[in-house]
Amino acid sequence: MLNLLKLVDFGNEAGDDVDFASLKQYYHERPDFESMLDPTRAMLVATAKKGVGKSALLRWAEGKLRESSPGEIIVRCRGADLARSRFGFSSQTTSPNDRIREWMVRLCTVVNRIVAQRIGFAVKDDHVTLVEAAEIDGFKGKNIIGSLLDRFGRSIPGINVDKRKIIEEVEILRRTKPNVWIFIDDLDATFQNTEEEILELSTFFSAMRYLTQDVSGFRFRVTLRTDVWPVIRRHDEALDKIDQYVKPIEWTREEFRQILEKRVRAQLSPHRRQIVQSRGLVDSLLDEQEWLNYIVQPKMPWADKEVPSHQVLYTLSYQRPRWGIQLCKLAQAAALREGIAFISKSHVDAVWGDYGTRRIADLVVEHKHQCREIQELITSFRGSPREFTRDELFDWVNKKVLPHVHVVIEGVHTRASRDIARFLYRVGFILARSSSDDGYEHYSFDQMPDFLDNKTNHDFGVTWEIHPCYREALDIRKVDQAHREKFGELRKRR
Repeated sequence: MLNLLKLVDFGNEAGDDVDFASLKQYYHERPDFESMLDPTRAMLVATAKKGVGKSALLRWAEGKLRESSPGEIIVRCRGADLARSRFGFSSQTTSPNDRIREWMVRLCTVVNRIVAQRIGFAVKDDHVTLVEAAEIDGFKGKNIIGSLLDRFGRSIPGINVDKRKIIEEVEILRRTKPNVWIFIDDLDATFQNTEEEILELSTFFSAMRYLTQDVSGFRFRVTLRTDVWPVIRRHDEALDKIDQYVKPIEWTREEFRQILEKRVRAQLSPHRRQIVQSRGLVDSLLDEQEWLNYIVQPKMPWADKEVPSHQVLYTLSYQRPRWGIQLCKLAQAAALREGIAFISKSHVDAVWGDYGTRRIADLVVEHKHQCREIQELITSFRGSPREFTRDELFDWVNKKVLPHVHVVIEGVHTRASRDIARFLYRVGFILARSSSDDGYEHYSFDQMPDFLDNKTNHDFGVTWEIHPCYREALDIRKVDQAHREKFGELRKRR
């Protein structure tokens, strides 16, 4: 029988590294994502954790927009492209108003450079394309494209290029008045929770809002890490007006299944005829079964019961598609080494430790700029229980961390176990768990940012749990092992 598992590579782990033609073959288009393409929405900010798909969402939205509205002006950049140093700013600005005006200059300048390229004018001359603050005052009440074209028009008589072509392009833009779509990915790439950086980031959002109010034609689409928005939101009252434009990206278990399903289908569809012949199927019946089940065992043991396989993958991937794809690739390699044509729980177990090590490495890379000792903080939990009460968590930090590690979080040295626990909560290493007779719920920092925030509040008595994706790499498997042994006994009795 044809080994379908060999034919699947699960696709690129980073959606923004593939071209739009490839991405749209398997991208899961949620109905609410259509708002990213809605020209009546001047501002939208998508927040998510690392690996959830912020960059892929922007790549998808940009590609769809280029297909449906080829005349629009599209600016794509990263947060690093908007750094002050990239625009020659060196003076110290302390007041929020100065920062807001400076942000407006930066944003208008990146638009100006794209417009310059569009009309074939002064592409490499930053002195010509740099917009000044005084000019932006003159843009108020006008269209951004028309305003920028006016400043080019004053210079056309003196340039040594094909003036007729430039004038033709200018007239087309004047007549069509396209919107300017600014896609900004990873605005907060190196954010640290300091007063300086909070001011820098919060004033961006004020500048964005003022531009959309004062100058017509702007459309902003921005991505931000989930844990950053609550931090800057609490320090700047002006951002309460931005809250309505902030949309978190979160995947349900069913949506996660569909993401994997579409990737597998995209990989196997070119081999449809071979699959039908190899398995003796009728072509019209091929789609009656989920394509994911052709290469992954439909159910896997988890705790003391069997659950759909995608539920196990969803949990271990921390609900992040990129991590889920990585886990599938590792388990796939383990299965193929055994000559088996499908992924089972034993293959997931075989790679769980390696996978967890990668997850810890990701966590360290993502947050090392906030705390250089994050690796030591995480590894201090090696061999620990998977779940703590508040007092047990603080006691563990006091005994395992503070005697050995000089902890500096975002530039501030701390000897407080609560500060360290809160940081681990913020970065997602631990989760709050609320249990009741009906079951339990998990809460992350973006859902409950006030947890572990003061000395007297005991956070409604929640317990603190290390996420499963990290446990195997840290030998945190006492409870899980007990569950596996119990489940094994139950299966033997059957």
